[in-house]
Amino acid sequence: MNISTAVTRTPKWYLPIVIVALLWNLLGCLFLAIELFAQDAAIASMTEPQQEWVRSTPGWIYVIYAIGVTTGVAGSIGLLARKTATTTLFAISLVAVVVQMTYTMGIAGGFEVMGPSGLIMPAVVVVIAALLFGLSRFGKKAGWLSR
Repeated sequence: MNISTAVTRTPKWYLPIVIVALLWNLLGCLFLAIELFAQDAAIASMTEPQQEWVRSTPGWIYVIYAIGVTTGVAGSIGLLARKTATTTLFAISLVAVVVQMTYTMGIAGGFEVMGPSGLIMPAVVVVIAALLFGLSRFGKKAGWLSR
């Protein structure tokens, strides 16, 4: 299948969604950088227990976080380039996001420290990761991802 055929076969909503997905995942990279390099400034407005909770995050969780956002960015670029490896990249991203959020909000006690409203963003992140994985699977089956 050549590029012109692939472009013709994709719906009009495909490119805007893919661009938003890329921007979303780049935003995730930005937030990771803030957590790694400007954590004190980022948590200055939090309560003391919340600050302690953030500071107690183990290093391996940041590795998982980095895997999640980098494979999310790579998957988004894969959607733009219409690569079949996109599905694998988004699968890795989804698993990383689920591990990260399960640990931080469940095992490490994030829910107790941040309260119910603290679950909103983690839930949004998981849902978007799942939707992007689903889009890549759908795109693969529809023939949009064929190179």
